[in-house]
Amino acid sequence: MDFGVAHGLSRAELLAAAHLDETLRADPDARCSPLSYVIIWKELITKLPDVVVPVEMVRALDPNVLGVTGQVVMRADNLRHAAQLIERFLHLSDTAMTMSWPERGDLAGFSIGHRPEVLAMRFPIEAMLGVGYRLMQHASGGRVPISEVTFAHAAGYPVAAYEELFGAPVRFEQPINALWFPRSAMETPFVGRDPVARRYLEAQAMQLLAAIPQPVAPVPELVKQVRDAILDELASSGADLARVAKRLAMSTRTLQRRLEEASTSYQDLVEDVRSAVARTLLRDRTRSIIDVAFELGYADLKGFYRAFKRWTNATPAEWRARA
Repeated sequence: MDFGVAHGLSRAELLAAAHLDETLRADPDARCSPLSYVIIWKELITKLPDVVVPVEMVRALDPNVLGVTGQVVMRADNLRHAAQLIERFLHLSDTAMTMSWPERGDLAGFSIGHRPEVLAMRFPIEAMLGVGYRLMQHASGGRVPISEVTFAHAAGYPVAAYEELFGAPVRFEQPINALWFPRSAMETPFVGRDPVARRYLEAQAMQLLAAIPQPVAPVPELVKQVRDAILDELASSGADLARVAKRLAMSTRTLQRRLEEASTSYQDLVEDVRSAVARTLLRDRTRSIIDVAFELGYADLKGFYRAFKRWTNATPAEWRARA
């Protein structure tokens, strides 16, 4: 929010778009829904076309204001210990983010994932990895050598801007979103390690974590995997059921049966993903409506218009004009 205001956007308009209240700023422990973050990101990307938003946002970040999770992590013993703490308290920052620490040859990685609609936007993922990089370097005194940065999506801004930020080669259209560094860097000590202060902050973080409302019906891992596969298959096959099932190494009948057990259906998931991605793509006014339809796997505009009208009670052009 502050980043957008610093670049000339209206705070009131950003708050209104995300359905947020100014009073939230007075509460350091206040939580926003993931949807609000998605809306703000869309506003920043579409209204600041000449700004490399994820890179400049990371540059402007003060690691000291990353909340209790950041304060806990900065007092860890080393990067390995920090990884354990991040995993433990990740959902204090974002309940929809996932994190893993993959390995590749002599390299270790810090990898993140998110909801399909956030992955489709691309730039929030870049900023999230950038925040992880800034926190890692701030806590270690700049002693974690980054070997490479990879993103699963295509580049949307000049690659040089990212390489200047990370000080390492940055490659797009790779298998995962990750920071890569030598395995030995996991033992890099943190300059602010403080067991006493950390234990106090961990106790506070545990209280905040316990206060987060738990979903009544958590989305099964299978449903997330199916959503991800649908997203990958939209443009190429229209999210063909057989191809998605093959990606997940199961038959179509098994996939449909398991989704029924999760109280959903394949068609419902296709509709959900298409609806979310359609809104994201339509906010990019450089894309024609027919291009959006094809990227969503529709063979013609008529089918896309019917579906979009069902989702929003508006045509794509009408919705875009109001967005």
